[in-house]
Amino acid sequence: MTRLLKGNVSFTVFKPEKMPEDIEKTRAALAEYTFQRLDPTDLRNESVGWVDAVLCFDNENFQSLMHDSFFVFALREDKYSFTAAQLRPYIEEAEFVFKRENNLEYIAAQQKKDIKEQVIRRMRTNSYPKTTVTEVAWDMDSGLVYLFSQSGATVAKFTDIFEKSFQISIEQVSLFDSVKELGGAEKMEPIFTKIWGQE
Repeated sequence: MTRLLKGNVSFTVFKPEKMPEDIEKTRAALAEYTFQRLDPTDLRNESVGWVDAVLCFDNENFQSLMHDSFFVFALREDKYSFTAAQLRPYIEEAEFVFKRENNLEYIAAQQKKDIKEQVIRRMRTNSYPKTTVTEVAWDMDSGLVYLFSQSGATVAKFTDIFEKSFQISIEQVSLFDSVKELGGAEKMEPIFTKIWGQE
């Protein structure tokens, strides 16, 4: 269930240089950069790509793509990340065992690095990556694109993958300008309300 049905959310507004031709072209553009699951043995720490806005595990069908005059989809980010505090006890234990088994008093820097990487691989195998799903609504009437986040990191990732997917440049616009473009504040009802028909 999308978080857009659970109260107020923040968003960032963009103006693309042109509009997509039709829903099938949009679906094909999304397919070029769909989300790919991270495997614990993967060399990558992070995976970013498009998923369905309602079924955020769906990176193939995008059955919820069209809502009224909106194209609706989502950006999914999965990332393996462990803090130094999380890693410390496991690294210390691994180093202790290594020194005992090899009758060593000190461990070389490269060996310390190898032990840390082994610990991280083991922790990845026993955990899930952190997942963030950010919904996107592209209004075919106004041409504006709404990203339901104001995180600088998410905005940067979204801008990059959007422009690569659609071969369209976008620029961020202020909320005031987006309201003006829609014809006044009285028409600026919450975008997610229009999409999901919630009162």
